[in-house]
Amino acid sequence: MFNLRGRSPGTSGDRPFSKKIIFTLVTVLVGLGILFWYANQLVVSINPEAGLPKQCFTAQIGEEWNIAFTHSVQLTTVEEFFRVDGIDKLMMTHTRYQSLGVGLPYSPAEGTLIHTSDGKFILKMDRPYKTVKLRTAVQAKPRIVHQGKVYDLCDLYGQGTLVEIKAEKRYQYWLN
Repeated sequence: MFNLRGRSPGTSGDRPFSKKIIFTLVTVLVGLGILFWYANQLVVSINPEAGLPKQCFTAQIGEEWNIAFTHSVQLTTVEEFFRVDGIDKLMMTHTRYQSLGVGLPYSPAEGTLIHTSDGKFILKMDRPYKTVKLRTAVQAKPRIVHQGKVYDLCDLYGQGTLVEIKAEKRYQYWLN
């Protein structure tokens, strides 16, 4: 009929305490899952020399960003466009500039040159890079542009700083 024997803690347990443990474990596991997902996102990192603060932005495979600068001879804007193809895989897809001249590509061996209706020139190419390195110069005003956000490298790092740009996982960015 009825079991009148007392229940021991081993068989019945403290139900509110078990719910707290389960809730805590689930919360920790969800938190670790979110951290793992976030840490494994692909980023394009901007790494200056001499321990200056790094910058990065999240990028998907196939996403584009560009480096814009003022050409030293023509004194016009040049834009070099890169696509993220994976970790340590950047592809320069094309260069856009406003005039032909000294130091600007024009040879068919360098890619396909297109003259646009707005008077600019686009040189289409597919040049793979593991990293892109450049040195900042106030005359060139180098900047990285991604989804409308501009990273002015001279404002960030000053004159003459060597900057390395690469695609990596966010956790690699944290650890380097």
